[in-house]
Amino acid sequence: MDVDAEIEAVLAGLEGATHYRDWLLELAGPYLGGRVLEVGSGRGTYSPFLRALGDSLVAGEPAAGGAAETRRRLADLADVEVVEGVLADVDPTRRFDSAVMLNVLEHIDDDRGTLADIRSRLAPGGTLVVWVPAFPALLGDFDRRIGHVRRYRRRGLTALARETGFDVVDCRYANLPGFLAWWLIVRVLRLTPTAGGLAGLYDRWVVGAVRAIERRVRPPFGQSLLLVAKAR
Repeated sequence: MDVDAEIEAVLAGLEGATHYRDWLLELAGPYLGGRVLEVGSGRGTYSPFLRALGDSLVAGEPAAGGAAETRRRLADLADVEVVEGVLADVDPTRRFDSAVMLNVLEHIDDDRGTLADIRSRLAPGGTLVVWVPAFPALLGDFDRRIGHVRRYRRRGLTALARETGFDVVDCRYANLPGFLAWWLIVRVLRLTPTAGGLAGLYDRWVVGAVRAIERRVRPPFGQSLLLVAKAR
């Protein structure tokens, strides 16, 4: 199975992970609004919700199947546009008030160039929200199969944002139990974390509790990183 097909299968398998989806939207939502740019919409899992947060939405997705599914999910909504392609294919004259990348930046070879490009598309003071997998030590065969080029540490992601024209508002680790689960399942046992209903079980029985706890206590490490930054 090639990388695009592997990603499509994983995304389809995660469709039922609604607690995880709602958690990400809770974290990202307060920072998004106005003219929203979604970079890498996948199958459009988040796209209708992102549209509801702002006045309009442009969703870009390079995979033809994902772009088609995103277009289908947004078909009944006004002020939306789906671009089948990468960021460079979005009209360069358009300016946005906020941009979001959810589990996308880790797939891109030139992450620095991508953030700089997003910065050029944002209006002054516009907000960027990025959610990425954390800690290079967790990078395993499964990551590589689904096209992950890297995983991030907080210091490195913060520096990258600052170097590409952003002021960092927040950068935090999230999902501490997910770190431990990923280490065991992906790195030690070399299993696929989305196989056999594992992701669904984690979503159903763990995510709600983790979400509630991490509202009050920021973990010192986690499976993922949330970055919020403002364009200078």
